[in-house]
Order: sequence, then structure tokens, then C-alpha cells
Amino acid sequence: MVSPSDSAVVEARSAPRTTAGRSLAVIGLTIPLMLLIDYAVSYATVVALFGGLPFVLIAAILIAFAVLAGGIALLSTAFTGRPAILGGVVAAGVLTCAGAFGLVHGILGPLALQTDALLHVAVCALAALTLGIFLGPMPLQVAGAVSAAALVAVLALVPTPTETAAVDRANAEADRSAEVKASWIRSGKFPLVTDLAGWSNVEVRATGTDAATWVRSDTGSVARIIIQWNAVEPDPLAPCNFIGGPGREWDRGPDQLPSWCVRTGDQWSRSDGTAVYSYDAGTGTTMWIMAFGGYDAERVGGSNAATAEDIAALIPSLHPMSREDAERYLLPTFDGIDSPEVQTPDL
Repeated sequence: MVSPSDSAVVEARSAPRTTAGRSLAVIGLTIPLMLLIDYAVSYATVVALFGGLPFVLIAAILIAFAVLAGGIALLSTAFTGRPAILGGVVAAGVLTCAGAFGLVHGILGPLALQTDALLHVAVCALAALTLGIFLGPMPLQVAGAVSAAALVAVLALVPTPTETAAVDRANAEADRSAEVKASWIRSGKFPLVTDLAGWSNVEVRATGTDAATWVRSDTGSVARIIIQWNAVEPDPLAPCNFIGGPGREWDRGPDQLPSWCVRTGDQWSRSDGTAVYSYDAGTGTTMWIMAFGGYDAERVGGSNAATAEDIAALIPSLHPMSREDAERYLLPTFDGIDSPEVQTPDL
């Protein structure tokens, strides 16, 4: 036989389980109630936004709050014998605040439009779990507190549409940049460099449609080479503009070459030989090389402008940079026409 004391012990041990089970029943039934309220308010939100009726939304929120708090109180009374009015008000307030925050920040779209349904379910479930703080027992109170913190974390961590769009743009830009770089490497249209003894290629810029290289001799002479790929045949007078400079004015009529610009076939040169522009119809490229002194020479570690003899010696030594050097020096910072100038002391 079971003694009265043993029965009391069994009942005492089973009471928390019964309380926990009933509290869980209240929470479980609160979730679909919250989803129903959420759907109704979201429908009112759509009507208010598209109909220009803000009072509809305000009325819907107030009514929904009262219905939800009252419904929770009825469920709590039915299952636990206690109305848990404060718990119902807090849970309704949590859902209202979470919904308003999500709507304002674009995290939660209206449930009536069937957007973000899983996130709506998660928010309702976490909001309902906060009832555990008021219904007990202790494990549910802890779970309720954790769910409140989790709800804040969810709303804080879910990216807003602006943040999502920014990430999408960044990813698209990264993909575009990678494709542009790959296309450029495949093209082989790299800057010209020299392998002439006594000269080094000290600064290079790759710009996609044209590429520039600064070269410097061991004695400090400096010149710049530019090549344009996929170029069209230039106007007969235009190359003189590219190889001009201080003291070289257009001293003849608009349809005549200036006195310092000499044309020989598809090549235009300064009369003193310090700059040459050429066009290759076979490859569709234009190239011009110019001597630079003063600040430009000093900027790249030189001291004086290249001479006419230097220019004449450099021209036949020019060739496109190797793919290996292009990948090493230029690819990391390649950005099409916005590519920067890169120092290449070892090239």
C-alpha cells in the first residue's frame, strides 16, 4: 500500500511538470493567435499605406493589442487557473514593438503579402515564449528571458533592405571587377616596356584602352611611352597635339602642321626628335613616346629629359609587358580606365 506521505511526495514531484505542461500549452496556443493578429494588422497596414488611411492602421493596432492581451489572459485562465494579465500585456507589447520596428526598418514585410513568412513565425514564437517569465516554472522563466534577448538579436542581425542592397552591389561590383581583370589579362593588351641596356621601367599604368610607361636611364634621362589599342586612324593633324608641349605653339594655319611637327607616312615627330607618334594600321594601335624633364623627371627618380638619340634607341626596343609581369605589378590594382600608376623598380 502507498502511504499518504508517499502520495504527497509523488504529487509534489509531479506538480511542476503539470505546471510546465500547462504553461507550454498556453505558449503553444499563443503562437497561432499571434500569427492571426499579425496577419490582420499587416492587412490593415497594406490598406492604410495604399489607401492613405493612417487611422485604419492606428485603430487596427489598438484593437489587435487588446484582443491579443485578452486572448492570452483567457488561455492562461483556462490552462493554469491564473489570468496572467501582466504577461499577456507584455507579450502583446513585445509583438507590437517587434512588428513596428521590423516594418519601419524594412525587415518585416506585411504578412498579408506573404513576405518574410518564416521570420514572422520566428518573431511570434519568440514573443510568445516571453510568457514563460510570468507563467513559470523556473525553466520557462529562464527560457522566456532568453527568448526576449533572442528576439532583440534577431531584429538587430537581420539585414535591412538598404544593407542587403549594399551587399548585393558590392558583390556585383566584385564580380564585375574580377571579369574585367580576367578579360584584360586574356587580351594581352599590356603597356609597352623596354629592355634596352641602361634603361629601366620605373612606373607603369594600365588603363584598358591605353597604357603608359615611364622609363629612366642609368644617367637620369626620362621618357614616357603610351600605347592605345583598338585605335582608329588619326586625323592628319591630331598627333601633333599629343607630342606638343611648352614652347610648341600651333604656328601655322588650322589645316597645316605646325613647323615643329614633321609627318613621315604614319609617323609624326617633333623636329628635334624628342617625341614620336606612330600609327600601325595592321594592328590598329597608336604609340607615342616623349621626353620629359623637370618635375616629371624628378618624380620618377630622374634628372633630365631623354635626348633625341635616346628616343631613337628606345623605339625599336619597345614590346608589350609579359603576362607574368602584368599579373605581378598591375593586376592587383587594375581598375580599367581608373587604374593607378604603379611603381615597378625591379622591372
